[in-house]
Amino acid sequence: MTTVVQKAPRLTIDGAIRIAAEVYGLQVSATALPSERDQNFLLEISTGEKFVLKIANADEDPQFLDCQNQLIRFLAAAKIDLEFPRIVETIAGADLASVTGDDSRAHSARLLTWVDGACFAAAKPHDRKLLASLGRALGQMDRASANFAHPAARRVFHWDLCNAAEARTSIDLLPDSRRRIIEPFFAAWEKIDWRSLRFSVIHNDANDYNVLVSTDEKSGRRVSAIIDYGDVVYSATVGNLAVALAYVMLDEPDPIQAAAQVVSAYHEQFPLTESEIDVLYTLTVTRLCLSVCIAAQQTRDVPENEYLNISNAQVWSLVEKLQHLPFDWPTRVFRFAAGMPVVSDQPAHTQSDSLLARRKRTLGPSLSVSYKSPLHIVSGSRQFLFDVCGRRYLDCVNNVAHVGHSHPYVVRAVTEQMARLNTNTRYLHELLIEYSERLTATLPEELSVVFLVNSGSEANELALRMARAYTKRNDVIVVDCAYHGNTSAMIDISPYKFDGPGGHGRRAWVHQVTLPDIYRGAHRGEDAGTRYAEAVSDALRPAEVNGGVAAFFCESAVSCGGQIILPAGYLREAFAAVRAAGGICVADEVQTGFGRAGSHFWMFETQGVTPDIVTLGKPIGNGHPLGAVVTTPEIAAAFANGMEYFNTFGGNPVSCAVGLAVLDVIRDEELQQNAREVGGYLKDALNQMKSRHSLIGDVRGQGLFLGIELVRDRQTREPADREAARLIEQMRKRGVLLSTDGPFHNVIKIKPPIVFSRRDADELISQMEIVLD
Repeated sequence: MTTVVQKAPRLTIDGAIRIAAEVYGLQVSATALPSERDQNFLLEISTGEKFVLKIANADEDPQFLDCQNQLIRFLAAAKIDLEFPRIVETIAGADLASVTGDDSRAHSARLLTWVDGACFAAAKPHDRKLLASLGRALGQMDRASANFAHPAARRVFHWDLCNAAEARTSIDLLPDSRRRIIEPFFAAWEKIDWRSLRFSVIHNDANDYNVLVSTDEKSGRRVSAIIDYGDVVYSATVGNLAVALAYVMLDEPDPIQAAAQVVSAYHEQFPLTESEIDVLYTLTVTRLCLSVCIAAQQTRDVPENEYLNISNAQVWSLVEKLQHLPFDWPTRVFRFAAGMPVVSDQPAHTQSDSLLARRKRTLGPSLSVSYKSPLHIVSGSRQFLFDVCGRRYLDCVNNVAHVGHSHPYVVRAVTEQMARLNTNTRYLHELLIEYSERLTATLPEELSVVFLVNSGSEANELALRMARAYTKRNDVIVVDCAYHGNTSAMIDISPYKFDGPGGHGRRAWVHQVTLPDIYRGAHRGEDAGTRYAEAVSDALRPAEVNGGVAAFFCESAVSCGGQIILPAGYLREAFAAVRAAGGICVADEVQTGFGRAGSHFWMFETQGVTPDIVTLGKPIGNGHPLGAVVTTPEIAAAFANGMEYFNTFGGNPVSCAVGLAVLDVIRDEELQQNAREVGGYLKDALNQMKSRHSLIGDVRGQGLFLGIELVRDRQTREPADREAARLIEQMRKRGVLLSTDGPFHNVIKIKPPIVFSRRDADELISQMEIVLD
């Protein structure tokens, strides 16, 4: 490889201008561009049009230059959302020209049109959208390139990851301290089973200077081009992604998380195999090792060539950071990003029929299972669940796995803290304070005191106690069809339960107000919020007979009532009435919080109100038992009446570590923004589907909290409960998990993990179209 660099062209700018005139008939100005073993010039003519003149190495095979040209043309003709250069023919009508350099060597020359854009290295910060656009671009390229062939691509090349052994011979040029860092990475490369990987012609050099970024007024920044095809080679297909990831990770505070964003988007365009995912990190760090070894050799042999030192310091900084990671950690993150089981080796499982029989003998009969033929689920990843046979299901309803099933960052938080300490809140602990501070920072300033519990039911139970302690009253106002938990007191204030099968009916101290449903209810106009809030005012009068209202409990969006979004102004006017009567207002965010609304972090914020108490559960711990009550200092002080409040497990260090991890993931992966974008996209698609299917009476929701109400007649709005039940069974057979809710069990509820993507939305719509047809 040193010989190749030594035979790089040696043309001056005047020489480039001469070639442009003699070979292409262009009068230009010229500027030198960086290159490792070739020579490139930016040319510009008087009209402002720009070109790249590429002078090839004296050792370069003209057939390989033809391969590059043919691949560019091939990709330009494919359906790829990228810009590609146009190959400019010589005056004689040829793609290639033979030219003489200033050193009298013969070289091949090509001219390509200039592609505009900022290089990826300069386009920082690299946010979720930009990283995803790179993944999509690479996936589209590799999907198309799988059908491209050229004999010259099958070459022995020192930048080919399959050929890393060649660069490894230069490891002795590194200082001992640095050699010890990269030796384990090369050792891992030796274990790769290349036979298990797909091979194709790949670009092989999507580094941060070859990836170009443009700004679109509608979609913002995106990867618009991937340039420089001089490293094209027939190799392991996944190597193309690995090369890109090596440069994506440079200077990132969490390099693996940044890489995972690219992996996820790539996988949606061109699904990776398990074998490819399992070697991806090894290949990525191998590229970094190649870079430092080749740079060391070329610095020794060709010190005047500065090309490889552009990112050498950054590469070493990254390698030194990666050496401290457990080697299997990035693979777990990448498997999660691709929606594969995070742990690849699954234990042996009991047959499903036997398991169901044992369940019936052992567990209480009031514990239900989903679907007529229960699913035997053995693992989950991202927005997918996997059954005992390995079949994958798209989970469109599990709002507990808020940031994705088995999210590796959450799992790591649990295991690391459990290995260190788990105890109660009677001891001082940093995580308890840090989590409480981080949680209250997401809420209005008035809500500044935290009580950590183990579930949403516990949170609402505690909120009821606080309300009664503060107001010295007993009565509660609740919304029809609401569900607030499974304790005795919560069943008492949950019409969904006390009015249902086996329910005891409404207690005298509970006052039930109309569900503010603008589709099926009495009020449907612009003033619906005000009209429904009047029912809350009316409920205050019978409460006064019992000594006054203690609290108004309301879900910020009513889930069990049928995915009901409260009409504008409802909470503002209801809260005002309750407070004027001396009661306090509790917002139940157990089903709806933590960014699911998309436009806001908390669903109550969409109503422009601040509750007196907020209760949290379900998504707060991504499956770990955790809940919280957040309230004002005044209410918290009233609750401190001499009786100690103690919760054995509430606020333990493990739960706090989990809660922090969930907040970190929502922030770092920009999942609230994802809920807004994907939720809006899915709601629009559902409304389009509604126009094609009369069975759909209403589509409603906010962010990734959506409902589809099925009716037999749009005029009478007769509930289509049997049809809804049949639809979810048919969707289950098609690998999509949904469920029903609402007072008539005719509402299809959609509240998936908020990593749900547009591709998932398309899959949901596609399968539902088939079932509805």
